[in-house]
Amino acid sequence: MRSKLILFIILGYLGFVFGEEIQEHVEVQLVQVDVTARNSKGEYIRDLTADDFILKEDGKVQNVTHFYNSANDQTRYPLTVSFLIDTSFSMHERVAGMTRIEIAVKAAEMVMDQLKKGDLVNVIEFDNEPREVVPFTSELNSIREKFEYIDAREANTAMHDSVLFSIKKIQEQSGRKIIIIFSDGMDSSSKSVQEDVVDAIHKNDSTIVAFYSDVASLNVNGGSITMTGTSPQNGVIVRAGEDALRQYSEVSGGEFFSFRKEPELLKAMENLRNLVQSQYTLAYTPAAQRDKKSKLRKIKVECKRKGVKLTFREGYFAS
Repeated sequence: MRSKLILFIILGYLGFVFGEEIQEHVEVQLVQVDVTARNSKGEYIRDLTADDFILKEDGKVQNVTHFYNSANDQTRYPLTVSFLIDTSFSMHERVAGMTRIEIAVKAAEMVMDQLKKGDLVNVIEFDNEPREVVPFTSELNSIREKFEYIDAREANTAMHDSVLFSIKKIQEQSGRKIIIIFSDGMDSSSKSVQEDVVDAIHKNDSTIVAFYSDVASLNVNGGSITMTGTSPQNGVIVRAGEDALRQYSEVSGGEFFSFRKEPELLKAMENLRNLVQSQYTLAYTPAAQRDKKSKLRKIKVECKRKGVKLTFREGYFAS
């Protein structure tokens, strides 16, 4: 009995002395960085290898322990896609002969054509609030069936709240993750603010892609349309929404696709489809830091091949 008590005291003492080191060890995590590469013409580059990349955290070179190329079926990382579709009233407007809702569905179907066995998709509608109308599934027919009934309604838009909702849903998934936002960018009813979303992005490894149409001045058949009830205040909201979507995309290492005319729309759709099969995934284990204060660790990825522009997330919060 006495020996057990002594052992308990020793273990307790060791836990007290080395508790900080043990805690630091537990907090070490595998950091995932999804990267896209383009040449000087803006075309996606798909033949890079792990040796072509240099990855740094806070200026220090990291040892990349995992590497995946989504363009190569043998090294492809499974993909989870969240379609976040604005169904507020302004999505009824027409661009190049289609409503914005129809454009969103068409672009989403083009993305699904690139998916492989084991990939997952969910669909979230949002106007006054977000609603997950199709939970994550690999049965794409169920997604297509839902698309037949999706439509805009006379309602306001809670864009920031809905992006947060989508991040929360997708963060439970593993592998490569992409959130695609189909919206005009306006936000008229969110409880959260832009900074809340940026903070959530830094705590998640999802790539955010914005598929954006300018609600204030879209050209249709050589003419122009304006949003019902357009006012100087609405114009400010539109610009703020566009800026928010740009920031979400940039911070996460994603893309911002915008369009006003049919050629721009077709190009945006094609780039969206290509992005899905053009990502590289790099992962590394960062060194534990004694500083317990949460801070943003800056990420930088460089390419040894000349003339290559890389896109990647700007960093992550260390626990």
